[in-house]
Amino acid sequence: MNVEFEDLLFSLPFPAVITDELGKIQRVNQKFESLSNRSFKFLKGKDISEVLKVEELPSLIKKSFKETIEIRGFRKGEFIFHISPLFTPSRKVGVVVLIEPCSLSPFEEDITLFLKGLSHEIKNPLSGIKGAAKLFKELKSYDEELAQVIVDEVERIERLLKNITRSFDFSKLSFKSENIHRIIQQVFNLFAPQISEKGIKVNFLFDPSLPEVPVDVDKMTQAVLNVVKNAIEAVEESEVKEITVETGYAIRPSGFIFIKVKDTGRGMDEEELRKFGLPFFTTKERGSGLGAFIVKEVVKGHGGEVKVESSPGKGTSVKLLIPMKR
Repeated sequence: MNVEFEDLLFSLPFPAVITDELGKIQRVNQKFESLSNRSFKFLKGKDISEVLKVEELPSLIKKSFKETIEIRGFRKGEFIFHISPLFTPSRKVGVVVLIEPCSLSPFEEDITLFLKGLSHEIKNPLSGIKGAAKLFKELKSYDEELAQVIVDEVERIERLLKNITRSFDFSKLSFKSENIHRIIQQVFNLFAPQISEKGIKVNFLFDPSLPEVPVDVDKMTQAVLNVVKNAIEAVEESEVKEITVETGYAIRPSGFIFIKVKDTGRGMDEEELRKFGLPFFTTKERGSGLGAFIVKEVVKGHGGEVKVESSPGKGTSVKLLIPMKR
């Protein structure tokens, strides 16, 4: 094997193995030897699925090699697998499998955090259902859009409770290509009664050229909903009640799109901004301090980043950076 490949393999921070296109082990680093508790002499030529007891690996390796694609973030048990074809200057020579240990979700480590998170996330759709029901009562007639809001939010609560622990593990995501504007619009439909009642002006500055991006729709809805909810609460007592939602292509880093929600609320000072996103930190009298934390965890799980700008008296801007590709 090429000496440069050897150096690269042994410099990787996680257990790593090079296989042929069928998943037979060709080379491993010392971290993989420690993980498997076997020497390279024993491992060479063995099927990786037999060594790691992960039966899906051979098919993923074959797919990666045949289609020349990276497969990132396949989670099984305590590990996340990243699989990529290996090239020499002239040809494909095998597949690299990088094995990353899973870190526990903060919600799995702390039962208090888990219970408060569950309460927080059930309250959000319940508020939307309550608002839609109140409007129904006032209208005294059937409204298709309000009915759909109620159905959508009841179904979201059902999904939340169906697999309750997975709902707060933001590393376990089910990706599908989605129009991010549809998610934003659904969230604002949910808050439409509140926005109308409080006289809040909302500006949408959408970039129509944005492609569909791979997201976990429920989790990303959680994130956007919490950002919008915070913005609505921030402008409630403001003289100017205005929220601007902008989307577009990120310049830095490239390969990302962004969702930016800017409000005209009271803003945050440097100390509050520094603590933004910490569990249980809140500037609201009746806040749980989990909304911003959930936003950061969801976006991090997608491989993205949250950027916040704020100053007292000038409002707050929250930007979600989301990768365009997996």
